Amino acid sequence: MTEAMKCEICRATVATVHLTEISNNMKKEVHLCEGCAQEKGVAIHSQVKNLSLPEFFGQLTEAPSPGTSEQKPERCTICDIDYQEFRATGKFGCTSDYSVFRRELDYLLDKVHGATQHRGKMPARRSGGSTKNAMIEDLKRELRDAVESEEYEQAANIRDRIHMLEQG
Repeated sequence: MTEAMKCEICRATVATVHLTEISNNMKKEVHLCEGCAQEKGVAIHSQVKNLSLPEFFGQLTEAPSPGTSEQKPERCTICDIDYQEFRATGKFGCTSDYSVFRRELDYLLDKVHGATQHRGKMPARRSGGSTKNAMIEDLKRELRDAVESEEYEQAANIRDRIHMLEQG
């Protein structure tokens, strides 16, 4: 029988909250007891199990998204729904809502997924040119991140890789 994993902060209680962060293809795990997790502000399953999906997303967007004003909320001219109604129900009224609430959705998707554009796997039959363009776009994002975090040597390497791909 294996010994239970102890909390990495208090080292006394059994760790029941396990967090995994993947950043720059590096995996980091943190194991905490419920008390230390709550002190650090980590939401645990027992706190969120009765939360509905709209409530969950509502908590992610409590702060107004950048560029939005606290004035009269924008409404869709087709279905007459506003963003607060979407947050309450978790459902849009029509397809034009994606355009009407684009700014708020980008903010929400960025908070939930870390990006606003899908970057999943591509079908094997996809043409090489599209794959090359996708690689260049990914590298440009990496370049922006490297410059923002002042990792200039890494940024120079990424820039060179972009030039090589663009030139063929």
